[in-house]
Amino acid sequence: MKRQHYVPQFLLRGFADDDEKLSVFTRGEGLSFRASPKDVACQRYYNAAKLESGEIDTQTIERELSQIEDSGSSAIRALLSGAKPTAEQREAFALFLTSQDFRSPRRRQEYADMLLGIEHHKFGRDTVKSVESFVLAVTQASERSDELDVTKLSDKSELRVEADGTISMSIEATIWSLSAAKHFAPVVSEMNWHLFRAPRGKSFITSDSPVQLYESPETLEKFNGPAYWRQGSYISFPLTSDACFLASHRSRSNGVTLPPHFSVREAKSSDVHFFNQLQLAGCLNQIYATSDYSWLHKKCADLPKRKSNLSFMPVNADGSRISVVAKR
Repeated sequence: MKRQHYVPQFLLRGFADDDEKLSVFTRGEGLSFRASPKDVACQRYYNAAKLESGEIDTQTIERELSQIEDSGSSAIRALLSGAKPTAEQREAFALFLTSQDFRSPRRRQEYADMLLGIEHHKFGRDTVKSVESFVLAVTQASERSDELDVTKLSDKSELRVEADGTISMSIEATIWSLSAAKHFAPVVSEMNWHLFRAPRGKSFITSDSPVQLYESPETLEKFNGPAYWRQGSYISFPLTSDACFLASHRSRSNGVTLPPHFSVREAKSSDVHFFNQLQLAGCLNQIYATSDYSWLHKKCADLPKRKSNLSFMPVNADGSRISVVAKR
């Protein structure tokens, strides 16, 4: 059985204890177990891709991600040293960050759900001429609660209707969410970068979806959540139990965008709490920590099952949003 990781082992080792073990917590459960980084955040042939021929390619994406990880790990070591990143290190780390984001199981689930929403509303090249018209179409769809009509799903769709009515998509097809990584990496490389170091006695946690985007309350707009290109958005990414990365958009002065800067900060206890809350809220299934913290047992037990947050998703007869099941 070929296990392929959606969070690299070298990153997970930054959260392991002295015995090189992680404490693993499951969303919606108050239990934890200890495990080696090689045994968590992985699935059998997770990075396999479905080719146009119908064949399954198990190695091409894995090799490409391995190269991104090699360059990214080198850039992370430089960041952790506190040194100002070079242009090459910025490019390498930015691509590693976006690749980590879009390879996560949460992003792949969102990709599958998005395809269902697009299929349901028939958002296609003929109806969506620009980003503006797409936003308008999604906004209008978000103001309705349309019940799913399976006859609207095209025969050419990657989506399937199972015998029990479940909408499914092959795991191999969801990997194409990863194609967004190279598109957004240049945005990240040009942002301001900050490294937060945890105070004594405090630790950062991580998850199966460690890259988290959030938005300043001052910039919230209806139907628009945080996104890489939105000026009010921030990107958090815990790198070790002692350090968390944050990216923010650059300021403008007299109409001129200032050059990106890099800073190292001593985090406050409130900062650690906030970044850890992002991991708890954004994980799909699992949280990884250095120790079997008692407060994490309750926090994870109280987490509700994660549901689709796409506002234009179709609904069931009972009004609940439909989510696609990824399966082989």
